[in-house]
Amino acid sequence: MEGMDRLKPEIEKLFRAKEQRRVRLAALPYHEKVRAVIQMQRMAAPLLRTRGRRVRIWDLEPIGNGHTSERSHR
Repeated sequence: MEGMDRLKPEIEKLFRAKEQRRVRLAALPYHEKVRAVIQMQRMAAPLLRTRGRRVRIWDLEPIGNGHTSERSHR
């Protein structure tokens, strides 16, 4: 059990970091959350395509206020 005792502080540190990241991501503006989703879509697309899945990655179009709006590929 001694090995587990040494791991416990590290595990607690990892869980704290995970919670801090979750809070930070939750506080992001909506358009930044959409950007994060699009990045995940881009990362997953090659794998999904090799599995025979049809993949559509959202496309962003700039809008007047400096933010972006999402639009799906057809």
